[in-house]
Amino acid sequence: MKRRHFLGSVLGGALLPVTASNAAENAASVSFKHGVASGDPTADAVVIWTRVSGCANDFGEVRWKVASDPAMQKVLKRGRARTGVFRDYTVKVDVTGLPSGAELFYQFEADGCDNTAVQSPVGRTRTLPTSTLAAARFAVVSCANYPYGYFHVYREIANRDDLDAVIHLGDYLYEYGMGEYATERAEELGRVPEPAGETVSLADLRTRHAQYKTDPDLQALHAAHPLIAVWDDHELANNAWRDGAQNHQGEEGDWSSRRDAAIQAWLEWMPVRVNHEQGHTRIYRKFDYGDLLSLVMLDTRLVGRDLQPDEGPGVTAESVGAAMRDPKRRLLGARQESWLRETLVSSKATWQVLGQQVMMLPALSPDLEPLLDLALDSMVPIEQLQQYIALSKNNPPMILDTWNGYPVARQQLLAELAEYARNPIVLSGDLHTSMAGDLYLNGRDKPVSVEFMTGSVSSPGFAEYLPEKRPGAVRDATLAINPMMKYIETDRRGWLLLSLTPERCLGEWHLLNSVHTKAYTVSIDKRLFVRAGHVSDGLQEG
Repeated sequence: MKRRHFLGSVLGGALLPVTASNAAENAASVSFKHGVASGDPTADAVVIWTRVSGCANDFGEVRWKVASDPAMQKVLKRGRARTGVFRDYTVKVDVTGLPSGAELFYQFEADGCDNTAVQSPVGRTRTLPTSTLAAARFAVVSCANYPYGYFHVYREIANRDDLDAVIHLGDYLYEYGMGEYATERAEELGRVPEPAGETVSLADLRTRHAQYKTDPDLQALHAAHPLIAVWDDHELANNAWRDGAQNHQGEEGDWSSRRDAAIQAWLEWMPVRVNHEQGHTRIYRKFDYGDLLSLVMLDTRLVGRDLQPDEGPGVTAESVGAAMRDPKRRLLGARQESWLRETLVSSKATWQVLGQQVMMLPALSPDLEPLLDLALDSMVPIEQLQQYIALSKNNPPMILDTWNGYPVARQQLLAELAEYARNPIVLSGDLHTSMAGDLYLNGRDKPVSVEFMTGSVSSPGFAEYLPEKRPGAVRDATLAINPMMKYIETDRRGWLLLSLTPERCLGEWHLLNSVHTKAYTVSIDKRLFVRAGHVSDGLQEG
């Protein structure tokens, strides 16, 4: 089977979820209705994943194999893995002893109720190269809201045959229930969230993960490419930090219990290899692609984040200002900062790429009053729009849940990038906005790094909630007031294609015209690059 034929079999429907017409048949037999996935590749290992359903979920062992061909005839490794109710019948295997820089294929097998073997779809993955590398290419994504739109972005990425991995910067799923954030189109699209309420318990979170992984486009992406992922806030609750979250209230129970349940479900349902330290889960880690790049994945959300300056009891303008000036406030935490410093110092690669969740650009908010028309219909209550307008006066820092809320920590990080990194690149997501810009250290007139922000897979952007007097008004005003920002697009959903060679790093923003209809079009909206050895020149049109 040729590689193109393999992708065709995946995209042609081999991974379609169970439907009402065949649910009864599958209930009496084993199935792999949540597809297969792989992730966290190293030079000689990769994590492979699936979930087994059926036969009243009475399983013990599941068989797996890894081969060098999609027909699964040239088997390199095989084995057995245990599953059961204790891990929600998911299967995750860290397969070691594999060849480096190799395209590989994997498959699972379980016995049905009649002891007949049932095979999963075949997935494709890659291990990391160790030698000189001429090029690497990644799809960068974030913010996939199942009720708000179709996952066409995932389908586009699954169609590609030239990617080394998919980098997911978080908000793989959302915690909200029906009638809450971004569920306005759920019934119309046939994508009502399960469970119906907000995900708080372990059972809730397992159900939500399971629903997402029945999506055929997400299944196709996982089957076609390895995933390198970190969480952001919505895998737990909106605007989460170390000891709580904006969207967690006292009547929902203890925060630590909710946090631990979310982490457990994420570990069960995601193809990730992570470390556990002193009862906490460490998701910051690095991936070396030969001598070309070190991909450094960070946790800006949970492990070290202090409370956002504009949240919590007794917030005033004075308290926000004092918090912003506080040199002790952190986003990464001391242990992760130390690890990152050592990682940058030890990297011999041409590029150091930081995969992290939130905007690093010190962007200012435009004055919204002349841009918005409160007479127009909006999904946001007029009282909330008026509050947005009031808060935008005098051009404050935009969104303090980002690095904007931690300016001292941001400057310290940029100083270390300037000192220890050869060619640093920052990736971000979270804002449902395609964006790029140059990152400056105080006192320097040239950038020390650049930032590429990917848009959302389906989550709504600012323009979908703000009633603009003319299309693009907020975008244009944001660019005008932020000269370090080289690109911003708030209207369309999409993804970032990141291509690296020894000479340059290029970002391409692939944007869709709609995620609310089955038919859609896609186009490249912007191309920006930075040259190796000349990061101080900043981003250039490419």
